[in-house]
Amino acid sequence: MTALRSLTGRVIVVLALAALIPTVAIGTLAFSRTRGDLEREVVRGNLALVRALGAGLDATLQDARRAVEIAAAIWADGRAAAAPTDAADERATARVLGRLGRDIPVLARLAIVDGDGRAITGDPLPDGVDLAARSFGGYVGDAIFVDGHPRVPLVVQARSRTGELVGFFVAEIDLGFVSDALAGARLGTGARVVVVDGQGTPVARSDGRPPGGASWRGRPAVDRALGAAAEGHLSSGGTVAVFRNLASYQSLRGVRWAIVLEQPEADAYAPAAATRRTTILVALVALAAALLLGALLATRLTRPLGALAGRADAIARGDAAGPPVTGPGEIGHLARRIDEMAARIGERAELQAALARGDRLASVGVMSAQVAHEINNPLTTVLGYAKLLAEDKPDDHPDRAGLDLIAGEAARMKQIVAGLLDYARAGKSDERGPCDPAAVAHHVAALTAPQLRRTRCTLDVDLGGVPAAAIDAHALQQVLVNLVQNAAQAMPDGGRVTMSWAALPGDVALALDVTDDGPGVATADRARVFDPFFTTKAPGAGTGLGLAVVKHLIVRAGGTVEVLAAPGGKGARFRITLPRA
Repeated sequence: MTALRSLTGRVIVVLALAALIPTVAIGTLAFSRTRGDLEREVVRGNLALVRALGAGLDATLQDARRAVEIAAAIWADGRAAAAPTDAADERATARVLGRLGRDIPVLARLAIVDGDGRAITGDPLPDGVDLAARSFGGYVGDAIFVDGHPRVPLVVQARSRTGELVGFFVAEIDLGFVSDALAGARLGTGARVVVVDGQGTPVARSDGRPPGGASWRGRPAVDRALGAAAEGHLSSGGTVAVFRNLASYQSLRGVRWAIVLEQPEADAYAPAAATRRTTILVALVALAAALLLGALLATRLTRPLGALAGRADAIARGDAAGPPVTGPGEIGHLARRIDEMAARIGERAELQAALARGDRLASVGVMSAQVAHEINNPLTTVLGYAKLLAEDKPDDHPDRAGLDLIAGEAARMKQIVAGLLDYARAGKSDERGPCDPAAVAHHVAALTAPQLRRTRCTLDVDLGGVPAAAIDAHALQQVLVNLVQNAAQAMPDGGRVTMSWAALPGDVALALDVTDDGPGVATADRARVFDPFFTTKAPGAGTGLGLAVVKHLIVRAGGTVEVLAAPGGKGARFRITLPRA
């Protein structure tokens, strides 16, 4: 119950219902309409097949009939113009019979008789032929069977152009082509097609059984077919039947034959059961897909919401930093707004920390300047008396080592005090040059030459053609002295220090580089080396104020300073960017 009340459970239930309700509704509607639609489709499809078979059968019979009628008319005109014993008439008759035999392959026999029924030429007359059955024209009779093969008699009157009855053409059409057509028909499961003549005798069947036998009169479908004027269908005894009367195809005298297609209803309407099973299967698949999709969608929705909740808790604890939260649609928009809020909170916290730190540093600076000023004179006195007392003692005097230690520590304290005073005074200069960086650099080289000799370091000044910079010369001198001294201290075993310059795009600023080939500055320390009191030197070897003074002086002049890796990956490069004068 708790799972269903959760957002995930509700999303799954809603999607499941959204998939199941339409499926059930559509399935119920399909169940109610499938049988009726299928009945119409079965009747329509079977009637189309019956029409095609009937059209082929009728076309063959009518083609044979028309060919015999044309031949009979030609023969009658020639017969009326010639003597009955004329040799030319016999040859013409032979030509007509030969042409019919070639052009009408379904003709099994052909006889020509005169108006009284006496044979003129050809085969013997078929049994059951009634020459007087039609007063004009001819007819197609009912089926007869010769050695079990169905044939149908065709009688055509041979009249001259003046309408004189000259004789009769009596032919037999072999109905084997009908069985061949039925055998090639594509029937549904359990379906069979039968062609019956006017007496109901099967002429051809699709189920492989021989034609003939007892009449099918009395069967509802056959009786309806022979009595109908066109086509129709009926269902009786679990069988659905469609039929077509061949008379509906002809504009000439009708042939009262019929084509009947029968199929068990269970086979005819089997697709309805398949449709029902398919609908149920589709409903189950749709339900499973809806549940799976619901689970995925719910997970996709609830996961970022849970992350947002965790992020909100972290922000409430004061931890504004964290990985960004992503999500779809409005959730993603909310996540971005929360990230922006967290970023603003973090920036505000950093700004507050920086302000507090600046206040502390300002307080330290003021206090350091006051303390340095107050203790500078006493330190000078202590250092002077220590040196005087040490000068009066020989090297092996027991007090000499203590006096040297006092003098050394006093000198170190004076150095620290001097650094504090320099840091305190660094922000008070308001002069921005101009100055000649090349002249300042050469002066710095002269000032630092003794220290460079002690550390076996060399200094190269490559500032030819450097333009004037907008900075106080004394401030630039103090910056360069600090950087050169730091470089020399970083290379106690000797090395090379280089001062060079580069023009920056726009010709509004220039870059001064102080490069050494020492150990360099670690990447993690590059952002902190300019902080006051931060140093990488050994304890007692530095105050951590030199680079802080450098940054104060450069920033005061409107420039920037940064530490980079030296070209080649060895050493450090301090880049000073200054506006041009």
